[in-house]
Amino acid sequence: MKKISLFTFVTFVLLLFAGPVQAQRGFIKRQIKKKVEKDMREKHAEPQKEKGKKALEDITYENDNRYPVPENPVKATMVMETRGFKKNGKLKETSSIKMVFGDTGECMIMNEGDKDESRILFDYKGAATYMISIKEKTATKMPMINFQKLGEKLAGDQVNLEDDNGEWQRTQEQKEINGYNCRKYIYTNKKEKMKMYAWVTQDISIDLSGNHLFGGQIKDFSTNSASASSAKVDENFPRGMMIRSVFFEKNRDTPSTQMDIITFTKKSDPTYFDLSDYEVSDVLGKL
Repeated sequence: MKKISLFTFVTFVLLLFAGPVQAQRGFIKRQIKKKVEKDMREKHAEPQKEKGKKALEDITYENDNRYPVPENPVKATMVMETRGFKKNGKLKETSSIKMVFGDTGECMIMNEGDKDESRILFDYKGAATYMISIKEKTATKMPMINFQKLGEKLAGDQVNLEDDNGEWQRTQEQKEINGYNCRKYIYTNKKEKMKMYAWVTQDISIDLSGNHLFGGQIKDFSTNSASASSAKVDENFPRGMMIRSVFFEKNRDTPSTQMDIITFTKKSDPTYFDLSDYEVSDVLGKL
């Protein structure tokens, strides 16, 4: 989720920076270059502006036809907690994410209940994304563009657990985690110098592969086949839902991160998708 925050932040900074640049030029310098700038504007800037305007028109909500079936087949709510650790093994930070899959979209809530809580709402029926500020009671609406690419990149940045350099080991260790009966699997990748403990349960049978996420369907984010050929089936490969994953990087004995699924239920609260109490502003209306 830090990548999404970084994406939003960089965009915001660029918008703030773009305005004052020309104003910082001195009066004399402006006069000297006045004619040159006028010529450049007529030859280059104006055509580019029209081109950009046309591009914006092409990605308006009405023209975005990427979601012919915007409905999510499964309504569900998943709460995850991520812990980051220092090199000495001490806890560095804790964050939480709640994903609510509704009728025609999903709402992602970061650090719910905290002072820095933030939300992103994806509305596939309206082909719109809303950046929501709980504190300010505002929602910024924008066309749902590039989020599918973002989702694909985030998925691609994850560890490839089907890498030929990795090896799974199914252990006999079992315990209950967050109410789920789990079995421990160990994944090692000597080339990447990493190890992971995966605690997997078969108590959850909810299939979200047909649902949407970050502008696309979850099943489309994976470039790997969901089922391996019979010749490559690894009996040690975990089957079920991963409730806890503990990552060890660079051959360290202490974990770098741990992610837990706290709850996973087949229900969806519609209030997360209700913006009637928020002041909604559309970025297209400001262009």
